Amino acid sequence: MSDEIKDAGIKGYVVMGGVIALLLFVILVVYLYKANQAFVPEDPELYGALLTAGSHLWG
Repeated sequence: MSDEIKDAGIKGYVVMGGVIALLLFVILVVYLYKANQAFVPEDPELYGALLTAGSHLWG
């Protein structure tokens, strides 16, 4: 009987660890998504002059 209780406790810790790992992974993905959007310019044509100059240099 004692072994069954210990096995159930181990399974519970494994499930709890999996849920915590999944939660931390989702938090990491959301953080990286927001951090990646922080440096995107609002006006995409802001760097158009640089791209044009670069294409004339190498093109």
